[in-house]
Amino acid sequence: MPKGIPPLKIVAGIVIVLILLAGAAYIFALPKLSGGSFFPVLPGTTGTPTPLATPVVTEPTPALVATIEVPPTPVPDPFPDAYQVKELFSFNEGRYASRATVYRYWMNATYQWHNDMDNRYYTEKPKQGFKYLFVFVNIENIGTDGYPYPKSGMIRVHNDGDVYYVDPSHHLPDKSTDRDAIPVEIKEVETQSDYFNLERVEDYGYSHGTTQDFVYPGQGNAVDGYLIYQVPVYLKPADTYVEIQFDSNDRAAWKLG
Repeated sequence: MPKGIPPLKIVAGIVIVLILLAGAAYIFALPKLSGGSFFPVLPGTTGTPTPLATPVVTEPTPALVATIEVPPTPVPDPFPDAYQVKELFSFNEGRYASRATVYRYWMNATYQWHNDMDNRYYTEKPKQGFKYLFVFVNIENIGTDGYPYPKSGMIRVHNDGDVYYVDPSHHLPDKSTDRDAIPVEIKEVETQSDYFNLERVEDYGYSHGTTQDFVYPGQGNAVDGYLIYQVPVYLKPADTYVEIQFDSNDRAAWKLG
């Protein structure tokens, strides 16, 4: 024993060293032996370690799904057996045998008609969003007896599910009994001929300003002329039909384009 060091101090020093070694073993060696983790308990704590925050995983924004445009359901063809312009439709038999055709059409935003009373042309304009469609029709009796022909109200225009009737505002030839009947001349078509190239075309059912209720045999007696309709500006010939109701049994339609 070194001289001058009291035995009590030596013993105390040994005890302190042993305590420090025991603490070091507890902190470093024990966790390795148990396979776990050890966190020293700090003063003022419970000794339970604060769990790590769960990381927030941000899902990637899904790509926008392309919108698939579904085409509109096509409108069924109202007249799958429609005739072409100038194609003849035969109807009736025997003494009333006949044939008919739509042989021309013309469309425009306006038209000019001549008034013989004051010798002037007047411009006709349709209602907003519409235009004029002229349809040229010929009905020929190839039988032996005359019969009533379909009037203008029985000739209809079909387009995109809508039906159009002859324009009632059109000025028809004058039929006054106290003077000669006067045909209405339309500047844009007045030089065109009828179906048989016999004379200039006039209003449907009229000849030289006069009309009759029957169609008689022979080309010269055929009912021929134009009918005028107000139709939408977007109307196209390829989607347009002219239907003629001849009687309760016979009807036909012509596709303009």
